[in-house]
Amino acid sequence: MTTIDDPTTPSATTPVTARPPHHGTSRAVVGTVVSVALLAVAIAGSLFIGARTVDPAVVWSALTALPGQVLSGDLAAALAPGSNASMDEVVVAARVPRTITAILVGAALAVAGAGLQGATRNPLGDPGLLGLTAGAALGVVLGLALAPAAAPSVVSLFAVAGALAAGLVVTGAGRLGADSGTGLVLAGAAVTAGCTAVTSSLVIALPAVLDRFRFWGLGSVDRSGIPEIGAALPFILLGLVLVLAGAATLDALALGDDLARGLGVGPAAGRAVVLSGVVILSGVATALAGPIAFLGLLVPHLLRRLVGVGNRVVLGLSVIVGPVVLLIADTAGRVIAPPGEIAVGVMTVAIGVPFLIALLRAGQGVSTS
Repeated sequence: MTTIDDPTTPSATTPVTARPPHHGTSRAVVGTVVSVALLAVAIAGSLFIGARTVDPAVVWSALTALPGQVLSGDLAAALAPGSNASMDEVVVAARVPRTITAILVGAALAVAGAGLQGATRNPLGDPGLLGLTAGAALGVVLGLALAPAAAPSVVSLFAVAGALAAGLVVTGAGRLGADSGTGLVLAGAAVTAGCTAVTSSLVIALPAVLDRFRFWGLGSVDRSGIPEIGAALPFILLGLVLVLAGAATLDALALGDDLARGLGVGPAAGRAVVLSGVVILSGVATALAGPIAFLGLLVPHLLRRLVGVGNRVVLGLSVIVGPVVLLIADTAGRVIAPPGEIAVGVMTVAIGVPFLIALLRAGQGVSTS
């Protein structure tokens, strides 16, 4: 009889065909460098490009002034140019909060998707598919209905509560199925349908809520100002810390609960920490930008194809690549049909669906391990 400690016996942790250790490290380093470069380009594109192309000197002046404005606490005033401001300055002032929102929401949703896939060991783990986004949207609408003058931080709390409630229902219902993966997806579809129906009923019945929900409901990074960003930032940072801190736990859980216990990892506690972060990220991202689909599904699978399946690398790079994808989608939506624009929630679906179809047609499939 052999055990996983027998050095002569291949095990799940030491595959016979494992690549040299430096191979994965080099891919992670290259991936990080390329991702940071792409993020810089995407941020520049978000600030430069749109229905109106602005003077690069104006953009550079605004960017170089931002650090000092943040430290002085005068960022909101700096982004509200006076009557003497040029049109380029007005455009940049409008695009800076939009760009910051896209960065925060992109990072939140991408990390939430990667964490959800790792914690549930379900390749279809995504805040939108598993009902968290719909629950958060219902929470936002309830918050606007019950407290129309509520501060942005209060609206974020309603969104987190809605995502949490949806997550608990999906988890409980998903366990009723013989196949936990299929059960989760079916439960997520049911919860999404139910939450969407209630949300639509409330929006139609409450004209004041409809005015605020109409454009937000499609997913947009153009409706959040500095107060909303400031209220969401602490929640997003907390959620990122919880999920990223659980990367090692997710790697252990990928081997199975029994092996994870043998490695000293408590499956229930580990999942609880990661899923708490996922709920916070999903809820706050939805409160900030509306229901944006597909990002949490697309980014982790893209990264696994490029840099491997280790959760440490995938989660870390999701913080960078998520914003890249969302910034590109938002910028593309601005230039396709000027002077109007296509909501970023629509653009993420337009980008994500062909990618996954191509992935499946290539015979690569999708996996989390």
